[in-house]
Amino acid sequence: MRTQRPNFILLMPDQQRRDSLGCYGNTFVETPNLDRLSRNGVTFDSALTPWPVCTPARATMWTGLYPHSHRVIFNRYGIDDVFKNDGVVEPIFKTFKDGGYTTAYYGKWHLGEIDEPGRFDIWEGCNSHGGHWEDGFDPFKDGTYRSEKQTESCIEFLKSQSAKEKPFIMVQGYYPPHNPYTAPREFQELYAGKGIPFPNYYASVSALDHYTGQILDTLESQGLLENTVVMYFSDHGETFNYREFTPHKYVCHEESIRSPLIISQLGTLPAGKRVSQMVGLQDLAPTLLDMAGLALPYQMHGKSLSPLLLGEQTTWRDSFYIENEKRKIRTPQRCVRTEEAKLILSGDEQHHFYDLQLDPGEELNLF
Repeated sequence: MRTQRPNFILLMPDQQRRDSLGCYGNTFVETPNLDRLSRNGVTFDSALTPWPVCTPARATMWTGLYPHSHRVIFNRYGIDDVFKNDGVVEPIFKTFKDGGYTTAYYGKWHLGEIDEPGRFDIWEGCNSHGGHWEDGFDPFKDGTYRSEKQTESCIEFLKSQSAKEKPFIMVQGYYPPHNPYTAPREFQELYAGKGIPFPNYYASVSALDHYTGQILDTLESQGLLENTVVMYFSDHGETFNYREFTPHKYVCHEESIRSPLIISQLGTLPAGKRVSQMVGLQDLAPTLLDMAGLALPYQMHGKSLSPLLLGEQTTWRDSFYIENEKRKIRTPQRCVRTEEAKLILSGDEQHHFYDLQLDPGEELNLF
């Protein structure tokens, strides 16, 4: 796409609903920095996850493969590296490292306890279940919000890169707004007592928005903004425990499978562009490699988003395939979604069919 290789900053909250941002139509949440990112970049209105659970979705975003192919299909804890234990391919970071990029990872990885085998030059990642606070238990006990500390580390990294010619790819894996919903008090005060359901969920969204603003301001002050691609996306959404007595996700309904996706590069990508086509996490790996001018290490299910980003004519998918396993009873589900309808087939024969045009809330199962 370009002769000068860009830097990449990948901002990845966990379990963030698409409708939790102002740029996606939310009228009560305060997200001025992410709304600014949307105005300055490309916003995808139909970004979907191929598996609405953390570990499988994350393995897909870094390999470009569906979970049935990379074989990481459960949330995993207590192991060093899921790609060494379960997976059949390497994530793209070693390709970036071998291709001359500085690689850095901060925060929630959820694909193992350590960086194995040396994919990152800077590794400050963690698996999961570490909580949102580094010390203390909550904001009322002088706790340190982990996302704030991660952002400080990220900013120090960016300052160290401003004078270097070598490009970098940096991932900031935020744990919020994943449950338990917690945030510093100044963000809780934006929503508490105002009749907003799950106010601390949105408090953590506003906290991440604030940290995103700090990162964007650092890019500008360090002269890195024009040559840095900034992506904001999540691994899946959040149901607020509404569907089928299933906690938070583990379903193929819209609020679980849809998430935000914003991509911006000042002066290179269009400003304020909206993309309606269905895209997925499997498209991130080929997009990153394409934009960096690096070859795909193997055949991927995803496709580069570059034509959609630049408004070029391209043939794109008109349906989207989703894999899932229902929580507790571990029943497999498979789903096909178009713009008009959705079919969900389950191993327990509790099937669903929805007319998304007449019933976008998926309340009437027509199966």
